Amino acid sequence: MQRSEPAARPSASAAAPDTVEESPLLPRGSVDGEAPPNTPASSAGITWSCLASAAIVCIAPLQYGYHIAELNTPKKIITTCDGGGARWASLPRCLPMSDAVFSVATSMFAVGGLLGSLAAGWMAGRWGRRGALVYNNLPFVAGPLLMAFAASPAMLIVGRFVSGLGAGAAVVIAPMYLSEIAPVKYRGTLNLLNQLSIVLGILVTLTVGMLANSGPYWRISVGFGLLLACMHLLLAAFAVESPRFLWSRGKHAEARTVLRKLRGSADVDGEVATWGMAATTATMTAPHQADAAAESSDDAAKPDDLAAPVGLNEEAAVVTIFNIFRIRRYRQPWLLVLLLQFGQQLSGINTVFYFSSSVLERMFSSQLSGILTMMIGVLNVLATALAAPVVDRFGRRPLLLTSMAAMAVSVTLLGVGLRLGLNLLAAVSLYLVVASFAPGYGPVPFLLGTELFDMRAAGAGCSWALAANWTGTFLIAVAFLPLLNAIGEWVFAIFVGALLVCGAVFYVYIPETRGRTIEEIAQSFKH
Repeated sequence: MQRSEPAARPSASAAAPDTVEESPLLPRGSVDGEAPPNTPASSAGITWSCLASAAIVCIAPLQYGYHIAELNTPKKIITTCDGGGARWASLPRCLPMSDAVFSVATSMFAVGGLLGSLAAGWMAGRWGRRGALVYNNLPFVAGPLLMAFAASPAMLIVGRFVSGLGAGAAVVIAPMYLSEIAPVKYRGTLNLLNQLSIVLGILVTLTVGMLANSGPYWRISVGFGLLLACMHLLLAAFAVESPRFLWSRGKHAEARTVLRKLRGSADVDGEVATWGMAATTATMTAPHQADAAAESSDDAAKPDDLAAPVGLNEEAAVVTIFNIFRIRRYRQPWLLVLLLQFGQQLSGINTVFYFSSSVLERMFSSQLSGILTMMIGVLNVLATALAAPVVDRFGRRPLLLTSMAAMAVSVTLLGVGLRLGLNLLAAVSLYLVVASFAPGYGPVPFLLGTELFDMRAAGAGCSWALAANWTGTFLIAVAFLPLLNAIGEWVFAIFVGALLVCGAVFYVYIPETRGRTIEEIAQSFKH
């Protein structure tokens, strides 16, 4: 029989001593601005310890953003030798290849990302959220090395694939971690750091690409990701493990200690009680005098016993990517996160990024159009940052649906401008599409993917969500140019139609998650 968790502790001084490995970022004594001992942790704000851990973990999605755009700027100098520039030892100055082969190199990143995202749930369950991201730096080290020292197009392609493996796992695990360490009140704001890191990574790669856009120096551009991976490895020890993960593995004492530091409060029992029936029962019934003995016994409990709710037999099973869609309570959120991520790509946002330079070059010089393309990256960062004070104040649904509606109008204007040869309208529409996408349809699917599943299904659900995103990315990349050649600018009508259909589905079925615990959200899908 599962042992009940100890009762709430009245003060920090009364707590039994915990022996755990703490992050150097977590103070051993009082915290500046610490909430009074009897203040519920769920009402506390984001502490410096919480923010520091989140920032360190967000180096992972930053690497994803960097790698996804690393071949855009240096394409010409990679594939064509101009006859000048320095040589690097025995390495060739360029890697001559056709557009078809270069497209394979570009799209191979998505193939690696798909496989990495499917493996991410297992990684996060096996090594923990922080631990999985530490191990995930291995492909982020190997990929840039293969590309920087590529002696042939095949070596460049393999490097892109390996980097994709790391990127796929990073954008699954990082949002899970952010949602699990964040206070309920600020979960949306903290989770937006994931999307903000991605767009910052894209901006960094555009900047590095412009600075290293001559001779053999493209190797610096594709190898720069190695520095980001090394930085993450050096700083990872200063971040804490997710307290929810520790709790699910029976490490109750360690989970409580980490949570107290993250919240800056000695009283975390109110928040722990929302994590499952075991915590609720313990808070109400367990005697305070049995505190230390009970926690020691809890550490030996099996993870599945702690996480699995009492009820249907199917709910007692370990949830994996292979059975999540067979469990009734997870089927609807599973379908919703698939559509959220696949629909994001059906909006045509990546084709807009790819199309921007050619549209702007119709009106401006090559140098000026490059600067204006860079400004699209800056706008992407600013618009994403603007969503932070909004998502936890007005909610996920209004932000998502408003963003999609604005995108539908902007993509329509872009198609009309291109169809009628109205270059100014087309150029302005590019910025409108990005400004519409960045604060809503960009970050909200990642956030909802972590909120619609409880602890048991978080890894498998998020893996499927990002697998759908990678699949959509690959299919749109393959199909866009053939469709553009076949039907012209009418291809943008397909994107508008997808926005309208997906928006209608989300309006009907997506619940508002603001201010609700993950367990409360998950219960709304239980039938």
